[in-house]
Amino acid sequence: MGGGLLETNNQLERFTKNKKSKKLTYSMIGILVIIGSITLFKTYAFFEEKREFNVLKGRIPEFSQEDIQISFTIDGEKGNQFPDKTSRYVGKTVTCEKEVEASWNNETWGLEIINSHQQKRINCSVEFKTISEFSEAKLGDYVSYTPSKTNYEITSDLTGYNTVQSINPSELNLWRIIRKNSDGSIEMVSEYTSSTQVYFYGKEGYKNLIGSLNTIAKQYETEGITIDSRYFGYHNQTQNLNTIDVFNCSTSGTPLENAPNGICTLPPIEKLGGGDDFEKIPDGELVKKACGTLITKSIKDEKVVNYYVASRAVDRYGNYCSRLINSSGEPDGIGFLTLTFQIFISPKSFLRPIVVLNSNLQSNGNGTKENPWKVN
Repeated sequence: MGGGLLETNNQLERFTKNKKSKKLTYSMIGILVIIGSITLFKTYAFFEEKREFNVLKGRIPEFSQEDIQISFTIDGEKGNQFPDKTSRYVGKTVTCEKEVEASWNNETWGLEIINSHQQKRINCSVEFKTISEFSEAKLGDYVSYTPSKTNYEITSDLTGYNTVQSINPSELNLWRIIRKNSDGSIEMVSEYTSSTQVYFYGKEGYKNLIGSLNTIAKQYETEGITIDSRYFGYHNQTQNLNTIDVFNCSTSGTPLENAPNGICTLPPIEKLGGGDDFEKIPDGELVKKACGTLITKSIKDEKVVNYYVASRAVDRYGNYCSRLINSSGEPDGIGFLTLTFQIFISPKSFLRPIVVLNSNLQSNGNGTKENPWKVN
């Protein structure tokens, strides 16, 4: 009987040990699960921090990636995904703890530490705002816009010249705002002229002058960005003349009496090949008001040059002319034909187009020449 009791006690002891062992095993598994979860969370958190730190890498030499943490808002709301440089946002302000001063550089797309006060482990918050839709743009502001076309051939039927000429519209990539329209569209004139001059020639060149300049101006448009264009000086004159009728302006070299500056400008003379009145051309006043002057330079070497105006003139001696803006910023003439249609010069000058931007475009910048509004 004593032996049976001893065996029972041994069984009870083994059961107790097994139960404790199972509890210990379960506890260890639970601890390992907790530790694994914490490790996984920290790994994910580190990855997320590293993903954000990659935006800052190499931009803050005073700090390592472990020294600074960054958060951000977009239009006042906490962001979920850090914006990249191609997004429609700009960094406006940076707020850091421990009196650290920092700013956001939209060009390098990273933080710039101004004064760290020798602090480490800093939290900074960047405020991003949606790019302005030109709501802050003013007359005369600079705009970075590059036309999509890189080559355009100007054929003889446009110019009357005996060879095909070529221009590169995309070279004109800096513009000035000259008018903001009520529908939100924005009119801009090129800050520079083309690098090459365009030739016109003879009677056909004179007849097609304004229409051809407008055709050339269209090559500076870009689908989805611009909605219209015109050549500087166009204000609904006859674009392509059907004929040039001789009229009694100056058959003997004597100026027409009472004609402004000796130039024939009175209707219906313009439709018959006579001149139009430059003083009534709105673009002249628009550009003067926005830019301060009509003088401009060639994009090639930044030298002051003449450029065409979409305007015809007949001078006091009966010479048929194209108008241009000379190096003094004044309207001038360059001859095509004499009154008897004898060619005496093949005029050439540089180009200065005007384009109209779509009303729903977004841009960043501040409108200065160093940091123009950017639309593409």
